[in-house]
Amino acid sequence: MTQPVIQVKGLSKMFQVGELRRQEQTLQEKLAEYATAPFRRLSGLLQGNSAAASNLNQEYWALRDVSFDINKGEVVAIIGRNGAGKSTLLKLLSRISEPTTGTATIRGRVGSLLEVGTGFHPELTGRENVFLNGSILGMRYREVAAKFDEIVEFSETGQFIDTPVKHYSSGMRVRLAFSVAAHLEPEVMFVDEVLAVGDAGFRKKCLEKVRSIAAGGSTVLVVTHNAQQVTSLCERALWLSGGRLVDDGDAVQVVTRYLSESIGLGAERTFGPQESSGGEVARVRAVRILNSRREDSNNIDVRERVCIETEVEVLKPGHGLLLKYDLMTSDNVGAFSSIDTNNPTWHNQSWAVGTPVLRMWIPANFLQVDTYTLSAILWRWTPERAHEWYCTDIVCVHMLDAEQGSSAVAGMTTGHFTGAIRPIMEWEMESRPALRMVGNT
Repeated sequence: MTQPVIQVKGLSKMFQVGELRRQEQTLQEKLAEYATAPFRRLSGLLQGNSAAASNLNQEYWALRDVSFDINKGEVVAIIGRNGAGKSTLLKLLSRISEPTTGTATIRGRVGSLLEVGTGFHPELTGRENVFLNGSILGMRYREVAAKFDEIVEFSETGQFIDTPVKHYSSGMRVRLAFSVAAHLEPEVMFVDEVLAVGDAGFRKKCLEKVRSIAAGGSTVLVVTHNAQQVTSLCERALWLSGGRLVDDGDAVQVVTRYLSESIGLGAERTFGPQESSGGEVARVRAVRILNSRREDSNNIDVRERVCIETEVEVLKPGHGLLLKYDLMTSDNVGAFSSIDTNNPTWHNQSWAVGTPVLRMWIPANFLQVDTYTLSAILWRWTPERAHEWYCTDIVCVHMLDAEQGSSAVAGMTTGHFTGAIRPIMEWEMESRPALRMVGNT
């Protein structure tokens, strides 16, 4: 039986809160703190604050009893809120810091993209820093020399490679540092939010490089807050919360559960009589997400139709109403908006008193794999235009993909599909006879 590449057993890390603060202090600040410590203790006693008087440090467990195995070639994401312990875990695995309890075994050459640029010397040139940083990361001189041109080309800093790094922009330093680390060719790579830095073109380049490293058989452990990156890059996800591992499994399913808890939205939202969900003419009673079988559900396969259903209570006759939907991605980017201004049933018509139900159907194979939140606006259209009701983050829907059948991916391993939507388009191929070159016999 093949041994896992990464084995983590009962890993825990405890900090003293006071120590965490002092780690970020300069030498001058630390000396000043030690010099004034007796006076601060006396002040604490006079104010009745025994904790301040005794200078006690509160224990903080960044990680608590975390265990998991990762096999060769797996691409695994670590997700969780800020302060969940994600970066602490990678630092322990990278041997940057030591665990309080537990063990972590890594088999193979490790490359860490944690704090990109660490080890760069501002007085040295870009060329000199490439060799310096490469040696820090464990590369031999010959190895760096053999890959030097490729490193510089990837970083797009060739024009300034013999200029001291202190004259570089922050973006140039990040590009060069990432390029060095990415060309390490590790058997195990740790990536911590590197895919979120730099401009859009560089982020795309970083993502493609990580994909190529994973495709080469390396094991990759990546920390990112981008849900779309997780589901497109990783097949497995570890969810940390409060320093503990709360979920471990299929990336799409774990991300779905994580976003559901983080967003705090379900498939249905009802509004009670005391809630402000409308005006004098009409109010919204409920909003639901339905699957193709008209069942309440916010976990829907991309091959299914999705229905947004809204119950509206019309309080006064003689007014026309319109409902507008805005669907936002997990990154708070607008996917699309929809409003029906052509339906003869209600457009430019007076709505009768009652509780009509409006349904908007999103076609199958249209939305990208992601978590979408819904906002809605209810307008009074006739006889005068007025804003009746507006609400953000009402419900959410998680679009899942089995990557088979009639989905836009259809089992193809073509990588990530860009954008908030990925519809199946109409394609054509026209057959034409081969062209014969003049002079051919």
